[in-house]
Amino acid sequence: MTGVLAGFFIVWALIGVGWVVGRTGVLGPHGRYVLNRSTFFVASPALVLVGLLESEVREVLSLPMAVAGISGLATGAILLVAVALFTRRRGADLVVTAISGSVVNGANMGFPIALYVLGDISHALPVILFQQAVYTPLYLFVLHRVTEEGSSGPAGVLRSIVANPTIIASAVGLVLVLVGVRIPAVVLEPVHSLADMAIPAMLLAYGLSLYGSRPLAKDDGYRGLIAVASGSKLLLMPVIALGVGLLLGLRDTALFEVVVMAALPTAQNVYVAAARYRASENLARDTVLITTIGTVLVLLAISALLGV
Repeated sequence: MTGVLAGFFIVWALIGVGWVVGRTGVLGPHGRYVLNRSTFFVASPALVLVGLLESEVREVLSLPMAVAGISGLATGAILLVAVALFTRRRGADLVVTAISGSVVNGANMGFPIALYVLGDISHALPVILFQQAVYTPLYLFVLHRVTEEGSSGPAGVLRSIVANPTIIASAVGLVLVLVGVRIPAVVLEPVHSLADMAIPAMLLAYGLSLYGSRPLAKDDGYRGLIAVASGSKLLLMPVIALGVGLLLGLRDTALFEVVVMAALPTAQNVYVAAARYRASENLARDTVLITTIGTVLVLLAISALLGV
């Protein structure tokens, strides 16, 4: 219980600072725009690169990472198919619904909850590595493709890759880790400094977006998708992680750990990506809000059912 509350205190404190910054207007009318782009183009790629370079091959190729990958991709795929079949939503709405329901807040929520609930921050690494190395580059690529004109053909694919520094950072980091190259600490120090800015900047930008927006106050056409994405994140993804973990032979504490990580709320970088491409921003923002509140109850329930 203490770990859950500690993790959420960190998140909401930084979001609250962002809201105050928005209310006071100290960053000017374009503060949220600049903050989002700084995070997207500078801080997030640095965070991805540092995270990968400081990992081991055994962490990249671990069973918990397999559970994180399968549960995340399966949840996103189910959402894509379900929304496409049962609604008329297409393009960015489909993609943002899928990632809002399947991308977890592994860094900002994962580390404190892994420390206070599971006893070791290393339990958060598999899900973070999967998202940094695979899922984030994948959904950014898809978002770019569905929102940018003139992105068809080989030239369009190349532009989609070049336009997303996170994809480049992931590719470079993965290659260096798998080859076993070690970068001198002094060379990585500036990258570390930029990476340290990523998570606070994401939360500040999210807090800025809440000021004056009155989330969920009126039906802007996204309420149904918000409910579906939130329900999938809070319930479907942990259930899939439980099933995958059992199939892979995880039991007791190991199974509890992967289910807890799958139950974390939607990551703020989903909102940052939606804002970057001006695609279904309210959908991403409100899903982050609901899941960040609802995950408290889900984690307490998982602790009661599977806690060892």
